[in-house]
Amino acid sequence: MIKIRILVAAITLALLMLAGGCNALSRPGPGNPSAQTLLSTLDRWRSRADVPATVLGVSNSDGLWVGASGTPERGGTIGVTTNARFRVASITKVFVAVIVLQLVEERRLALDDVVAHYLPDGAFGSVTIRQLLNHTSGIPDYSMSDAFNAELLKHRERRWTAAELLALVKDKEPDFAPGTDYAYSNTDYIVLGEVIQKVSGRSWAHEVRRRILDPLNLDSTYIAGAEPAREAVVPGYFDSDNDGDVENVETGGAWPALESSEGPAGAIVSNASDLVTFGEALFRGRLVQDSTLHAMVTEGPYHPRFSNYGLGLEIMRPDYRTTIWGHGGFLPGFKSALWYVPSRDAVIVVLANDARANPADLAELVMRMLPTQRGAS
Repeated sequence: MIKIRILVAAITLALLMLAGGCNALSRPGPGNPSAQTLLSTLDRWRSRADVPATVLGVSNSDGLWVGASGTPERGGTIGVTTNARFRVASITKVFVAVIVLQLVEERRLALDDVVAHYLPDGAFGSVTIRQLLNHTSGIPDYSMSDAFNAELLKHRERRWTAAELLALVKDKEPDFAPGTDYAYSNTDYIVLGEVIQKVSGRSWAHEVRRRILDPLNLDSTYIAGAEPAREAVVPGYFDSDNDGDVENVETGGAWPALESSEGPAGAIVSNASDLVTFGEALFRGRLVQDSTLHAMVTEGPYHPRFSNYGLGLEIMRPDYRTTIWGHGGFLPGFKSALWYVPSRDAVIVVLANDARANPADLAELVMRMLPTQRGAS
């Protein structure tokens, strides 16, 4: 369904004590929370979660609201803006899944194709494209190693290739036989990036830019490590030395080791407005066909009742009742959430610059404020 976004001029609110300036775009429809209610909820959550800076984006058929709270630097005096860029981590996987599924729609590959057909030099056995998308491949996660993660901080300038990342798990035993269980693995999406390159003749980053970022005018989004930064990310806080205290692990410049090792598993940098726009385009049928979206949110068999994973999308019921489609993200210094709530026809985005944060908590608070669409269950 095509929805009309209500555009309203940005309103700059006064600086609050220990909280950054907040800009809002909003004109609430019947039953929607006011801009001030959303801002107060954001401020309270950020303060209680002890997150330096948080940006919240909310969109439904009545309009868009984006608010910011806190300061990029812990204890700073300059407020974070609604346009601040964050590393969105594994939300990147949704972009990559869309590219793969567009190639499926174009009949250039099939979900049940064996990966080895495209990448014969890899040790992928009978793993299929579908199993990479929904993490049922059994391929171990290259990033689940304390030694590897220590390398990212110690040797920040190193650039990893996909071949080097895949070599880290090439000789490891599979977690399980393909298609017989579920285990989240960043390696799955590194492999998908290589499949995109093989099928399209262009890098996964080029295809994301060509097929999604440019057509949707996502001008504040870029693929870190694969293209020039459009603006520096905000500081990001992480307990890098395990002493119980978080430190800013961002330098304000590029981080080649992190960006190249994340790649199609988590390298995108964006802001709340762009992610809301992406969510609207995906869940309202502008990026893939209805049948494809249905496949993306079809639940698999290897999950507890209220948590699942489709083709590049998490399927959640945080209140054990309301269905959510989307994805979360985690990287040193950042946590993020992109949600679509079908019963509210609403997109919710939360970006936080502290790895200890739980953005899903704030997303759920906001979800409960939004009116249910007529006829929705």
